[in-house]
Amino acid sequence: MKRQLAEWMVCPVTGEKLSPRFEQEADGEIIEGELISASGRRYPITRGVPRMLPSDLVDEGQKATQQAFSAKWKRAKDFGYEQKSRSFYVNWYLQRYKFRTIEALRGFLSTKSRILDAGTGMGRDTSLYADNSEAMVFGVDISTAIDLAYDHLKHYPNAHLIQADLTRLPFPTDFFDFIACDQVLHHTRNTEQSFYTLVKHLATGGDLSVYVYRKKAPIREFADDYLRRIAAEMDEEEVWKLSEQLAELGRILSEVSARITVPDIPPLGLKAGTYDVQRFIYWNMLKCYWNASLDYQDNVLTNFDWYRPHYAHRHTSGEVRKWFADAGLEIITFDECDAGISVRGRKKVLG
Repeated sequence: MKRQLAEWMVCPVTGEKLSPRFEQEADGEIIEGELISASGRRYPITRGVPRMLPSDLVDEGQKATQQAFSAKWKRAKDFGYEQKSRSFYVNWYLQRYKFRTIEALRGFLSTKSRILDAGTGMGRDTSLYADNSEAMVFGVDISTAIDLAYDHLKHYPNAHLIQADLTRLPFPTDFFDFIACDQVLHHTRNTEQSFYTLVKHLATGGDLSVYVYRKKAPIREFADDYLRRIAAEMDEEEVWKLSEQLAELGRILSEVSARITVPDIPPLGLKAGTYDVQRFIYWNMLKCYWNASLDYQDNVLTNFDWYRPHYAHRHTSGEVRKWFADAGLEIITFDECDAGISVRGRKKVLG
């Protein structure tokens, strides 16, 4: 943790300023200490990361989600940093938010001074923003993946990592001029309410980008909920084994060379078209992720990411558009694909 971070943060419960007490420092980083609010709430700094989670306000669902992502990222400590996965996800990011090129993203980020990556995981997007801008970039995550993010990014002069709940951010309102919450909001207790919470921390004229899961065909939705209920009763290793089995099913189906042509069947959410077998089953019946351009473990990890978290809400484009309208955000880009909905909006200047 860098000393300046203590000046920016506030108590996530009361909004009070925090008084720092630093106990160990090395190479310009605060390694151990604590932050204390005026009303006496205490937040430890351990292994270089401030822990801004009020333990008395974390419910069982949040704890389960926290544990799920802590388990996920400990299995893939370089995911998003090694070339294959990083290239795949950066390109996917640029396409979904209509930047297309890294140069266009740099141009957008050049107008920003304070960026929040809400739900940073191991810091993949925090590093993307820090690498391509001079802004102060803040990465927040509820899980212990934040420790891996810190290990990857502590040498960045413009990156700050905090363990916190994005629904109780340790920052003032109107603080950020860009907030990104990619593939995270749907893992909170209530996606819509979490969205409005982020908007409170966005300055007028600032941009907010989110990606949320899209509601799928009815049979796929049933299978997702059915397997998630089963996974909730399993331990971590059992869910990992299930994720391996589903990845293997996806791999086998992807090797079937046949394609099928189906008619429109609206009650089943089926759209007329020609599909290869794996994609047809994947989008309409069962998530069995397989992508040959990724490593085997990355494919398993994607299935684990889907079935293990306690919260994994899905939404329609109409719902998401309404959130932006109700929050006073003008939609700048909107992308809807089979997997999810990616939107960037700007907080309107009043008057």
